[in-house]
Amino acid sequence: MAQHGVYKGSLDGSAPIYKEVPVNASQTIVKGSVVVKATGKASVAAAAAAAGTVWGVAAQDLTTGSSVTAADLIKIDVNPMSVYEFPHNTTGTKTTLDKADVGKVFDLGANAYTVNLDDTTGGYFELVNTVTNKPNRGDFLIKNRIQVV
Repeated sequence: MAQHGVYKGSLDGSAPIYKEVPVNASQTIVKGSVVVKATGKASVAAAAAAAGTVWGVAAQDLTTGSSVTAADLIKIDVNPMSVYEFPHNTTGTKTTLDKADVGKVFDLGANAYTVNLDDTTGGYFELVNTVTNKPNRGDFLIKNRIQVV
């Protein structure tokens, strides 16, 4: 099973801010995946998610059918200061992270939990730390989030 995002802490010492939100139909959201807000509900994020649509990181698994009810809710971390350890692509032009990459912003890869190191256009994963004992992972702050009140 692929590893997804893992909560590592926050930039300001705050805890995750969990919010229960409704989910769109036909979604398979896995704990540690990035979710976006689409038509007022959560959907699994895709590569190049539009700026201002990233809602948070799923705190649980949820699969919805072709129709949803008010009971189809998922808990997500909406804290804009939360840092998550995410895997990144290991094929392509750029396949490793180093200290010189800290501060760079990358896009989402082929799924909702893998960072594409070859794509820095419209990205929203800002590298805040490399994970030395896990060469295929890095600690990222998710940028371009929607405003949550």
